[in-house]
Amino acid sequence: MQNEIHLDGKAIEVVQINGSSARIEANNDLYIHGEKIELTEDQQAAIEQYRESMNEYLPKARKLAKDSLDLANDIIDDVAVSLEAPEAFEELKQSMTEFFANLESRYYKEGDLVIPAESFESMVERWAQDFEKAKSMFNTEFVTSAFNALSEKMQQEGSINLTELADTMAELKAKIEKRLEEHSADIKQQGEDLCDSLDDMVEQEQQLHKKIPALKDYQTFTI
Repeated sequence: MQNEIHLDGKAIEVVQINGSSARIEANNDLYIHGEKIELTEDQQAAIEQYRESMNEYLPKARKLAKDSLDLANDIIDDVAVSLEAPEAFEELKQSMTEFFANLESRYYKEGDLVIPAESFESMVERWAQDFEKAKSMFNTEFVTSAFNALSEKMQQEGSINLTELADTMAELKAKIEKRLEEHSADIKQQGEDLCDSLDDMVEQEQQLHKKIPALKDYQTFTI
């Protein structure tokens, strides 16, 4: 990626490092340096397809993050119910929510998705690292919260059975690890699907630039 991309779900704006921009409005009007570019019907059709594809393709990364947060909350709720401790994991849920909110804030500015001027490879690599951090944080805080909840439950029942405590913790950890592994495999598959779609986007952009040469300086995908 050579330029910064701004998406609001309908329009697209591509911004160069020097501040020059090309903007495709929701009605498919094209503006370069703030000046409207007159388009033929064929050019406008190409603009429309590109605009719709970009607004559909790039936000999929946001869905990956939301799916991960939803899974974490589902796991936490399931365990809380099984331990009869509905409030035991509230701090963990808050930590996960804040983590993904901070992650999302890198790319969403005032409601717009903003992709910085970098390669998609480096962006995807950073996302992968962030997901690993989230997974590690989840595992660490989950173990602490579950241990505390189990200990408190046993105390309320009369005494702490260390063998039962250890066995229950091992079962919980195994259950969680299985679900996280399944989710990781799903995330990996979705990532591969995004990469496959990227090839189509690159081809579409190249064809667009052939039809509208003025957009060649506003390339969004590296070959």
